[in-house]
Amino acid sequence: MIGILIALQVNNWNESRKMKINEQAYLLSLKEDLQEDIAFNKRNVLSRFEKKVEALKIGKAYYQGNYQFQDTVLFLNTLGYGGVFGRVVWAFKKNTYNQLLNTGQFKEIENDSLRAVIIDYYNLLNTLEESGENKETGYIKYTNSLRPFNREDTVNISEFDQKLFLSKVKTEEFYMLLNLELNLAYDIKNKCLVVNERAEKLIKLIEIQTDK
Repeated sequence: MIGILIALQVNNWNESRKMKINEQAYLLSLKEDLQEDIAFNKRNVLSRFEKKVEALKIGKAYYQGNYQFQDTVLFLNTLGYGGVFGRVVWAFKKNTYNQLLNTGQFKEIENDSLRAVIIDYYNLLNTLEESGENKETGYIKYTNSLRPFNREDTVNISEFDQKLFLSKVKTEEFYMLLNLELNLAYDIKNKCLVVNERAEKLIKLIEIQTDK
């Protein structure tokens, strides 16, 4: 009888240890995914935000008669840069979270509060992905229609395309697109900051739980 009890205790201990190891592995994998989300936002949005906004404001200033350029091609390429990250495509890393849900292993994360924070974070990502659909302002399509863009050769814009582009920059339609793209830029930046803040807080909670 005693032997059976000892065997049960050992078995329970082994199961508990196995679950703890699995929990730690999943949490560390989640941490890596969160770090990739932060890096993605910094690389694709936050590091380019100031230059994008400056380009769009230069376009507004030119329309208002408050800006004069020296180099036509440089000026037009600057306006073209105003379209970076204008196609709202979120690429968050959700592999580990989806695996936890699909395999039923989410319960292996014992801390109820931590599970709740994880769920809230990924609900936020899902909401952002859904809200980002079809949110393009039309700025990219408009500027690309005025001249072909070759990333490997940005200096060769034909004289005809230069004249056409400059004539459109002075139109009310283009000015409104500048404003729409600015609004989008501020919105995307703010959402990236929210995601990064939430991700960093979640990373700290995971580090407390894993001691890593």
